[in-house]
Amino acid sequence: MAGGKKKNDYFWVSFSDLMTTLFFVMLVLFVLTVVYLKIEQAKTEATLDQYKKIVQLEKQFEPLQKDGDFFYLPDCKKYVASDLMGVEIFEPEKTQILPRYVGKTIAVGQKLESFLNGLEKENPDFSYLLVIEGNMANTYDHRISKNSDYGYKTSYERALAVYDLWLENGINFRKDNVEVLISGSGFNGLCREEKEENNKRFSIQIIPKVSNKI
Repeated sequence: MAGGKKKNDYFWVSFSDLMTTLFFVMLVLFVLTVVYLKIEQAKTEATLDQYKKIVQLEKQFEPLQKDGDFFYLPDCKKYVASDLMGVEIFEPEKTQILPRYVGKTIAVGQKLESFLNGLEKENPDFSYLLVIEGNMANTYDHRISKNSDYGYKTSYERALAVYDLWLENGINFRKDNVEVLISGSGFNGLCREEKEENNKRFSIQIIPKVSNKI
């Protein structure tokens, strides 16, 4: 009889320990779940905040897109200087800008610098990547390979010539939160003009980044 009572007491003690352990396990899981949800909520709010900033920033690009001095390519989000489209601003086979186009090229740089200065004041949390891309026109029968080394090297050197001209005239995009990427797509690249002659150009891309740290 006494042995049966002892077994019964052991059962309730073990049962009580088990329930206490389960309670603490559930409590720990509840706390971990709450912490996890809080972290995910913070991430979601941060992403939403960045999205709102990007949407707001896109509206601030509208003046440049509607500016008559630039031709906007919406599919690639690139800008081309309207006055220099379809114009061979370089000596044939060379990378020096022809004297008669130097003034217009400088004016384009000054306008871009002014626009970027305005963006930086409006959005101090953003930094920007400015891509200067040299493009080249192929022959009428497209006999030059799109992946020609000559095309890539020459278009890069021409983009570099534009950048150097701007720098020589006090247009320094790197002085603030702007990184500059000088590139050449040669006879390749997206958003090329159907009229091959109009690909004698350089194009500009401005890519915002949600951070003031490059």
